Amino acid sequence: MPTPTPATNPAAVSATIRRLRRERGLTQEALAQAVGVSPQAISKWETGQTMPDITQLLPISKVLGIGVNELLGGDRRKELEERFQKAIPFGEELTLLVSLDALKEFPDDETFRYRLACDEKILGERSTSKIDRDRYLNRAAIRFGELHNEHPEDETYASMLAETLFALGNREEAMRLAAACKDPQKELAMLLEGDEKRRYLQKKLRRDMMALYGRLFANHSREALVAARTLLDTLLGEDVLYTNCLPSTYVWEAELCREEGNTEGFVSAMTNAYEAAKKYDGIPFGNHPYRAPLFDLLTHEVNLHGALLGLIMDDAQAPLLADPVVLDLRRRIVEEQVDCRPLFRHEGLAYFRFCQRHICESNYSNFSIAFDLPYHEKDLMEWMKRYPGYAGEAMLGFYKAAVEELVGSGVMRGYAAYVGNDILAYCNCGVKEKYKVLPLPEEERAIPTAPEGAKILSIVEIPVSRFFQNCGIEEMLLDHALAFAKKQGYTHAEVYPLERMEPDKERFNALLSLYEKAGFAVIRDLSSEPDGRYFIMQKEL
Repeated sequence: MPTPTPATNPAAVSATIRRLRRERGLTQEALAQAVGVSPQAISKWETGQTMPDITQLLPISKVLGIGVNELLGGDRRKELEERFQKAIPFGEELTLLVSLDALKEFPDDETFRYRLACDEKILGERSTSKIDRDRYLNRAAIRFGELHNEHPEDETYASMLAETLFALGNREEAMRLAAACKDPQKELAMLLEGDEKRRYLQKKLRRDMMALYGRLFANHSREALVAARTLLDTLLGEDVLYTNCLPSTYVWEAELCREEGNTEGFVSAMTNAYEAAKKYDGIPFGNHPYRAPLFDLLTHEVNLHGALLGLIMDDAQAPLLADPVVLDLRRRIVEEQVDCRPLFRHEGLAYFRFCQRHICESNYSNFSIAFDLPYHEKDLMEWMKRYPGYAGEAMLGFYKAAVEELVGSGVMRGYAAYVGNDILAYCNCGVKEKYKVLPLPEEERAIPTAPEGAKILSIVEIPVSRFFQNCGIEEMLLDHALAFAKKQGYTHAEVYPLERMEPDKERFNALLSLYEKAGFAVIRDLSSEPDGRYFIMQKEL
């Protein structure tokens, strides 16, 4: 026998079905077909002879466009809600039973489905029996999953599903769901506990603070700078993260001073930026607990080195070092930070980056396939017009492979000036008889420039970062190359300054002066050559 409809007012149900069917222009046959019953059943419902059973309430309400509660006159749904509220003080075991009863009569009721899933989750997490725990949690996960699929816009269901899956041990899926929420940091934090949660919240706090610092930085005003420093002083104090931020605040101050015409302030700020970068890079690599109150237990797990490279090499900061008023600072940086050593065979990529960053924009030519590397990808459009056979990415890949081959095979010999592992300058040199890239006409190559049996080191050029020219790197590299050449049995060294290979006359004259101070003397004057001023200079070792 069909289960009787739990309506306290059957007459009202009959009247509602009849009224809404007519309002929607449905015949009894059409309603019967939509609900899956006979037309006679519809007739009996509307005359009050029989009532729909529980399984038919939802189809009827959907066709008529109302809720089951409205179809039943509202009395029964209200009763179940009152029962649930009265059961709350007695715990989840009783509210779960009320929700189960309610869903028998209102199987699609979203509120009771959610309440049931919450009760199952709580009972599962509280259970001391693994069997009961898994049973409750799996049921809750299924219900939350259904609600999430039906209402993906409601993040409550996604959040509860993530927590339930996390409790079941499915961390990966739980993290994925939490990360997709509008506030992923909050959701992720809810999944963790203990030390893991504390570290996560501290890292979140660090990210939030750095985001605020970044917004202040973007404002680029004196007021924003003061606010940023106050933020760092208040939240961080003297610790690793504070030291990390200091160089950028001083560079920021230097930019403002230059805009304001404050030369003294500009020099002071750049000097402070360098001092702060040195201090940060001087912190030993490894794990470093923060000492500031907000980060007292947070572990710093990133490589701390690189603040100096940012100051010296970064496209946004390094141009400030090119200002003539900080020439003494540039020289100090060279003296304290630059290290000269041979260009090793495995350093092709480092040399390629050096060519990209410095040689091209400085109009240098290193007499190899690397001399015309485009500096930025935007420059490739012009190159593609001039060399239509090359595509941008393919051309960069070709040059990179070529340079790595040149360095790896020993064709690109010489010595490099390093800051860390980045090249700041390069001395291109090798045995004269074997060096194919000398800028000498064939007839000049054939003329002996030293006694028979002499071993000559040919120094072709010394390209330097455009921000550190004439700051002592050229002398440092030249002295280094000559010292090593003497140890390796060279008897003479030669240089070949050619005016057209330098970006301007001032640079060429500085180069001549550099060679003369190092003891080189002109042995062949080719200044009347069509290519411009051109000398062969030699020094006996």
